[in-house]
This record gives sequence, structure tokens and C-alpha cells, in this order.
Amino acid sequence: MPARNAAHGLLGRALSRCRDERATGVLHVQGSPGGAFHLLDGAVVAVESPGAPGVGTLLVRSGRIDADEWNAAHDAAATGLLPGAAIAAGGRLGTAEFQVLHMMAVQDAVFAVLAGRLDNCAFDPDAPGARPAALPQGLAPGVEPEELLVEAGRRLAALASLPRRVSPDRDRVTAVGPPAWADEPLAPVRREILGCANGRRSPRDIAFLIGRGVYTITVEVARMCAEGLVETVPAPPAPAQPPPVADPAAPVADPAPPPPEPFAPAPAEPAGPAAPRPPLAPREDLADPGPYPHPPEWEPGEAPGAAPAAEGLPRREPGASGIREALDAGRPQPGWKGFLRPRGRSRTDSP
Repeated sequence: MPARNAAHGLLGRALSRCRDERATGVLHVQGSPGGAFHLLDGAVVAVESPGAPGVGTLLVRSGRIDADEWNAAHDAAATGLLPGAAIAAGGRLGTAEFQVLHMMAVQDAVFAVLAGRLDNCAFDPDAPGARPAALPQGLAPGVEPEELLVEAGRRLAALASLPRRVSPDRDRVTAVGPPAWADEPLAPVRREILGCANGRRSPRDIAFLIGRGVYTITVEVARMCAEGLVETVPAPPAPAQPPPVADPAAPVADPAPPPPEPFAPAPAEPAGPAAPRPPLAPREDLADPGPYPHPPEWEPGEAPGAAPAAEGLPRREPGASGIREALDAGRPQPGWKGFLRPRGRSRTDSP
């Protein structure tokens, strides 16, 4: 069960600020199960929580009134009275009796909020139904927030002191063994709990089903667990989410290729000295074919794909350039040494 100090501190600071500012609106408590505190001039006039049955559930499930009467009370709320106040004003319930049921529902809801997980608080002054309608004469207009927190802390401490600790909304309860208790004298509340303990319901579920406070049912279940009449079972796993539906207009992707097959390991060689390997035989296609034949000699224009030989082209006559001198093969020609020799003087000349 969560530590109540942190939850008390967070919720207490939010309610104290609303009381100091005499705020009117709805204080939303975010968490699991969470809830809503209806405030009038800083005082708490109603508390709603998914973790505890409200006044309507307590009245209808317990058989005090039927569902049609409760629906008619909701219709009468538009004339200026709250649903429960409309029932008290119509004489169906006495004012004192309605006051007791109203306070039981408020304290039970605060207990459920603090017994769970509390994340944050947010005040909304403009929420629908923030300002309650007029209450009948003799009905208290609201409760101080500090009184509700002190009572919730006392209930949490009493529940934690029991030999078996039970969570109001997380533990599932089932009866133990055959129904031997059917012939034994049991309190009405215990008989109702055993009739609803099927392994799928929590103390909170049983409280909603039979129209009793969740704190009363949680304490009784913890005592019955210690006596061996019921036991707690783990909560069932969350249902699996269905696969997403494919869009028929979306393009179909190619399937992924299968993974490659693993290579088989090579067989292990036997132990001992390795046997000599036989020489490799020469391949026939790599043998020397012998002396290569000489390529054929083709005349100009006879080779395959060659251009035909030119015929009838003019031939150059000797002396057509006008140079008729012939080089004298006997006379030496000047070389590069002649360019380096000094002009007008030789090395043998003395100065």
C-alpha cells in the first residue's frame, strides 16, 4: 500500500489552499483511482471516486430505494436540490439518516483516494456543477478538509495493523475449500462476501455489488483471510492487444527473404599422423598443345576485313623537291663539339 504521508501532504496542501481562499469549484485528484472534491466556500460538500460507491449506489444496492426513485431524484436536481437532498426533502428518508449516508460516502471516497496512487491535484472553478444547489434544513453545508484527512489517516493505520494486509482495488478474493460455512452462523456481511468471492472480484468490486462501504468490506476481507475463510489471488494479466488491422489501400511490402542456412561443420579428421596425399594428376585441358603454327602471310588487301589495296595512285619522282645535292659520305659532318670550340683561336695557340 502506498505511503500515506506523501499522499496526505499533496492532497492536504491543495485542500488547505482552497480553504484559505474560500474557493468554490471542483478539486480533481489525478491518480488511481483518483477522485473529485466538490468545494463550497472552502468546505468539502461531496467527494466522488471510482474507488468507492456513492450515495446513490449505497441506497439502491442496499434496497432502501429503487433505481426509478433515484432517477427521479436526479430529475429533481434541476429544480434546485441535489439528488440525495431531493430524496430527503420528499420524505423518503429522514434528514438525519441522509446526513449519515452522505458522510459515510464522503469519508469512504477520501479513504479510497488516499489508499491508491495519487499523482497530482488540479482545481477547476468553472467545472459543471461546481456550486451545489441549496441543501435541506438541518443538513450540514460542508466538512472541514482537515477532518476528512484525519479520519482517512486513522482508517489507513487501522487497516495496516491487521495481520493480513489487503488492497481495496488490487487484490482478488476467493473462498477457500468447499462451502462448509453454509451451515455455520455467519454475520450477514460475511455471508455476502463469501457469496461474491469468486477469484475475480476485489473488495472494491464487492462493495459496489452489495452496496456497502469499501473500507468496511476491505477490513472484513482482511479478517476473513486471517481466519482462513477466504484468500487473495493475484490479479489476472491484462488482455493481449489485438493486432492492428492493415489498411487495404496501403502498398503491400515484399516478404523478407528467408535467412541463409548455416554451414555444416567440416568433419573432424581422425587423430594420428596425417596420411600422405596422392599427387594431383595433370589436367588434360591444361596440357601443352605443342608448337604453335605461324600466322599466315597476307598480301595487301587479302587479309580478312582489310581495306583493299590502293591502285593507280601517283608515285613521287626523284628530284621533285628541287634539292639535287647528294650528301658526301666521305666528308665528316660537324658534330656538337664544333659548337663549343672558340672562334678564331685553338687550344694550341699561345697567348
